[in-house]
Amino acid sequence: MAQDPYAILGVPRDASGDQIKSAFRKLARQYHPDVNPDNPQAEEKFKELSSAYSILSDPEKKARFDQFGDADEAPNTGPGDFFSGGGGGFGDIFGMMEEAFGFGGRGGRRSNGRDGEDHRAEVRVTLEEILKPVEKTLTYKRMARCSTCVGSGATPGTSPEKCGTCGGAGMVTRVQQTILGSMRTSMPCSSCQGSGKVIAHPCESCRGKGLELVTEKLTVTIPAGVEDETALRVTGKGSDGVGAGRPGDLYVVIDLQDDPRFERHGRDLVTSFSMSFAQAVIGDTVAVQGLTGPLDVNIAPGTQPGDHQRVRGEGLPRLNGTNRGDLIVQCDLAVPKKVSESEIEMLKKFAESRGEPTPKGPEPSGFLGGIFGKKKK
Repeated sequence: MAQDPYAILGVPRDASGDQIKSAFRKLARQYHPDVNPDNPQAEEKFKELSSAYSILSDPEKKARFDQFGDADEAPNTGPGDFFSGGGGGFGDIFGMMEEAFGFGGRGGRRSNGRDGEDHRAEVRVTLEEILKPVEKTLTYKRMARCSTCVGSGATPGTSPEKCGTCGGAGMVTRVQQTILGSMRTSMPCSSCQGSGKVIAHPCESCRGKGLELVTEKLTVTIPAGVEDETALRVTGKGSDGVGAGRPGDLYVVIDLQDDPRFERHGRDLVTSFSMSFAQAVIGDTVAVQGLTGPLDVNIAPGTQPGDHQRVRGEGLPRLNGTNRGDLIVQCDLAVPKKVSESEIEMLKKFAESRGEPTPKGPEPSGFLGGIFGKKKK
């Protein structure tokens, strides 16, 4: 006994065509393979729904089933396999999806035309500029609708004609026989490249392409705190599409200039300051260059080479934010390369006063020997 298509779709036997279609649409969306990838049970359920709909949506098959309990040409000829024969089985799933939903089974009906290409443009900014949003004007090339034919591709005064191969649909359908039945596949028409139209008299300016190369100027807003090589997407500012195709997008890539004064670590900036021996020992308040000008930084007494001083709020902001990171000042020790005899004596006395070993200095070939020469005996 064949399966009951009314029971599969959950509709009464006196259901109208709209009720049948509505029930199939609801259940097919629930069990469609694209919604349930790698789910064999959902795929089998979808096959059942499709077969049931192929019977109840066909007046002749529906009448045969109502009379004989089977949709085959003759009653009681088999077990009621809805997936074989007559082109009303699994091979027609895509066709039925197109009828019920208004689009092709797996990808949706494509618009007549071709989408425009995306483009890339670079914008150079400095650390100072990304402290707050900044506007930058860039120049780039893209394909725009031809100004002569307004994108039609045809000589002014003429019009594109409907493609005879696809009938203006832009897509052609192939039917292949498989072990599960006839399978329908759709692809762009090779005669019109998916536009649905052919041009008998091409425009001389664009040679029938409908597009021409233009130079564009665009002002974009660079957000505060942006990272190097960040790509900002500007929708619809790429090349124009052909026919009903959508325009592409423009990707603005940030080129953040190196600043020799700073290293960036997220929102923090790192700079260095060379302190003298006296400053390291006694401490001092020194001026260090920040992003927006000089900053007073306290060098604590006893600061060691490599120690860091942190200046709050003098780094970079968060992306699209205002709260800034910190400026980290790395303290280096500036060692003089030349000193006088009197300075040497003072350093020796300083070492003696602290109970440290008294440095004797290098041999004449050493660091200080080349300055003062060998001491006479």
